[in-house]
Amino acid sequence: MTEIRGLLFDKDGTLFDFQRSWGGWAAALMLELAGGDAAKADDLADRAGLDRQAAAFLPHSPIIAGTIDESVAVLLPGLPGMEAPALRALIIERSLTLEPVQAAPLAGLLARLGGAGLALGVATNDAEEAARAQLDGLGVLDAFAIVIGADSGHGAKPAPGQCLAFAEHVALAPQQIAMIGDSTHDLYAGRSAGMTTIAVLTGLAREDELAPHADVVLPDIGHLPDWLGLA
Repeated sequence: MTEIRGLLFDKDGTLFDFQRSWGGWAAALMLELAGGDAAKADDLADRAGLDRQAAAFLPHSPIIAGTIDESVAVLLPGLPGMEAPALRALIIERSLTLEPVQAAPLAGLLARLGGAGLALGVATNDAEEAARAQLDGLGVLDAFAIVIGADSGHGAKPAPGQCLAFAEHVALAPQQIAMIGDSTHDLYAGRSAGMTTIAVLTGLAREDELAPHADVVLPDIGHLPDWLGLA
């Protein structure tokens, strides 16, 4: 295998534990969008593949690996009179203050990986503004050479555009980079770009779903230094 010199991380389900970061946030958002109407909030949650009472996404949820525009398209039919741009803006605004649960202690891990000379980046189907705000809130934004969202001009996963944009930005060949993610969207994007693919189990996808598309499956990103053979 070519020596890995760059690591490209998905955000939700990879840097952040998906369920613990987004489940409660989404349940509260459904109730807000419904104006406090529990029945309407349940309808919105059903559309989003969310168990509102448990504050947990279901494995089939179209929200998990989708873009914000895909989330808007899912929810909008349940919100008569609301326009897509307004819903999109509201979702982004609410997500700016998300307090994500780290999949592994990020500050020390990213410092160790960066200190080993690895170029680090983020490729997410979330909006770039939201991703940057969440990472900044944890004090780790500066660890990444670039943060690429679905609205950054490089397309969305599972297409490889975000991966190729990172490779160009850090002046590495795709073969020198590992794409790390918790969904098949992430792994398809990495493979299409010619990267090593690393799956982690801090999202909702099972190991047997991810393994056929990954060079390795790790419990979480905290296992990366050992897998990379870092001292």
